[in-house]
Amino acid sequence: MKTLFSHAINNILSLLLLLISTITIAQERIITAGSALTETVCALGDCDKIIASDRTSLYPAHIQQLPSIGYRGGINAEGIISLKPTLIIAEKDYVEDAVLEQLGQSGIKLLIIDRKLEIGETKKFIMQIAAALKREAEGKKLIAKIDSDLAEANALLKKTTSHPKVICIYNRGTATVSMAGKNTFGNILSYVGATSAVADIEGYKPLNTESLIAANPDYLLMVSTGLESIGGVDGMLKVPGIAQTTAGMKRQIVAIESLKLTNFGPRVGEAIKEIVVLLHPELRSK
Repeated sequence: MKTLFSHAINNILSLLLLLISTITIAQERIITAGSALTETVCALGDCDKIIASDRTSLYPAHIQQLPSIGYRGGINAEGIISLKPTLIIAEKDYVEDAVLEQLGQSGIKLLIIDRKLEIGETKKFIMQIAAALKREAEGKKLIAKIDSDLAEANALLKKTTSHPKVICIYNRGTATVSMAGKNTFGNILSYVGATSAVADIEGYKPLNTESLIAANPDYLLMVSTGLESIGGVDGMLKVPGIAQTTAGMKRQIVAIESLKLTNFGPRVGEAIKEIVVLLHPELRSK
């Protein structure tokens, strides 16, 4: 009888602990800092738990309706604490260390993601966030989707004969027009059967007319908002040097949705498939 009673007590305690854990997860109040992390939380199924985000988090669109914590150096601890979050998911070096220290001292859980722009690193941070949210199964599904998209992209690449030279461009209107080199979204070129026409560039460098003409890219790859802000392909052709390149003469200036291209997040496989088709005309003629 005593043994049965002990088993019953243990079962009740286990159920209570499970119930407490479930309630805690359900009541999670998340603040994200970094658009790729915001997108990942939503893709894992916990978008409704995000109570605020940073200024770069524009996808999914309804995130823009939430309170904003600001951008990088403008983010302060007091504003975040006032929102009463239980968990902050932030990109490494996005929020200042002094702010993170204040947040940690206030008892808020912190998950700092060291995000690098490589497929393996994308899978890694997806599972880090999934573990924190107890969404491991959903995380594995996201990774399986990326792998499936990559397999489709590789199957397409086997049908290609072209090897285009590409310059990735990041711009905001005509005021800031930069070439994206290593350790930027330009890393995506290694997955799409293309090479960078400015392989020696690290990070973002201002577009230089002489260097651009000398590099003579076959294509320019841009974020969609950037191309729109400069007046589309016609506007881009007015930028000094563009019209003198193969990309300009053939109007081979392509763009895809901005965060899909730059985030290296859950939609990176979709981005790669799109770019493969955009950069290899032989695929479109079949």
